[in-house]
Amino acid sequence: MCTACDGYSHTMSVPSLPAELAELRETAVSVLRGNDLGDITRPSPTLYPHQWLWDSCFIAIGLRHLDPQRAAAEILSLLRGQWPNGMIPHVIFAETTDFYHAGPQRWRCDRVTTTAGGAQSTGVTQPPMIAEAAVRVGALMSDSERGEFYRRLFPGLLRFHQWLYDERDPDDDGLVSLVHSWESGMDNTPTWMEITRPVAPLGVRALRRINGDDALDALRRDSKEVPSDERLTSGDLFTLYRIVRELRRAHYNFREIRRTIVPLVQDVAFNAILVRANEHLSTIAAEIGEVIPARLRRSARRTREAMGELVVDGVYYSRDFRTRTLLRHETIAGLLPLYAGVVPEDRVDEMVKTLTSPRYWSRFGVASVPLDDPNVLPRCYWQGPLWVNMNWLIADGLERYGRLDAAENLRRNTVDVIASSGAMFEYYSPLDGSGAGSNRFSWTAALLIDLLAAER
Repeated sequence: MCTACDGYSHTMSVPSLPAELAELRETAVSVLRGNDLGDITRPSPTLYPHQWLWDSCFIAIGLRHLDPQRAAAEILSLLRGQWPNGMIPHVIFAETTDFYHAGPQRWRCDRVTTTAGGAQSTGVTQPPMIAEAAVRVGALMSDSERGEFYRRLFPGLLRFHQWLYDERDPDDDGLVSLVHSWESGMDNTPTWMEITRPVAPLGVRALRRINGDDALDALRRDSKEVPSDERLTSGDLFTLYRIVRELRRAHYNFREIRRTIVPLVQDVAFNAILVRANEHLSTIAAEIGEVIPARLRRSARRTREAMGELVVDGVYYSRDFRTRTLLRHETIAGLLPLYAGVVPEDRVDEMVKTLTSPRYWSRFGVASVPLDDPNVLPRCYWQGPLWVNMNWLIADGLERYGRLDAAENLRRNTVDVIASSGAMFEYYSPLDGSGAGSNRFSWTAALLIDLLAAER
């Protein structure tokens, strides 16, 4: 373990907190320390032993309260995985012998390209949270430190945003398309499973007709740390593997992928995060005297405007890129336009009423799928549980819309659910607050530290 990791909890002053919250904060710091691999932080020690894009961003938002320079290193380390075309992958593989079910051997990206730092990676990306994290980290730096950090980050970050539009918005309509549910960060929401399951391998379909997923469970290796009923089903997992195979055959090129059976989705949450990321990119550029190219500024405006195409009767949905059909499943992804700031002011209270209703909001936070949905599974990954990062994003949007009571309540609910479990779980049941998934999860720990800093 690096010396920076041993010391970062003492680099900045620790906030004055009640004893039980101070102890919880120390637990969070311990989780981050245990998952620190030097200049990167793995999401969890066994289930996710590598570096994930948006995980590192949320982790940096918490680390900034411990050591802003270490937080900046977390963000800059993402550039070592950047492809020559500008893409930053959703996973950058660490040098570890720990097993990961979707490791380099499944992607074989080394046959297509090389990364900036020579690391192996996946061939898809993840929500563009980098600019948000950078601005948050920069806010706790001196002017000179922030300028140096931004100058190191800006060229790669600019190329990443340009790649998103050049590669994933080929029709120039303002919305970028995703080629795999792993890019959304919300792997098995009902929206993604609806459009993904029709391309399941023939063998998966046959076994499902015989005895469901039972026969497939023995073939998977990703459910050793947590029960299989807290993860996506075996049939869905093997379908996602098939899509990776199709992407690999298409050399991860969108124009080739477009000619395959791969589902293509204009994901509402991803594009909402992109709206906010574009704003932060402009902030970073202005601070260091850089200029955002006119074409990218135009694309950013179009994304903000195009979000209005995804809403029906006040509800935001993702859209099938090929058919332009809205995927009419209500999920937490449809609440992220609050974070983006694209909800018209005269519709904000209606959306706040929806998210604070018993359909979504228990006393623990916002469920990933409405609790009255017949398919909700309160402890199964993105099919019902509440996630700390989603609560954090939505609370941030509520605050910027001036709905301060709702934002404060959501933040307190989030701290309370973590405190009630006493552990940094990956996600929590919206019904009883019990933890599920990994119980040493980095972004839960990091965002708790950030929420407790706000408590001051």
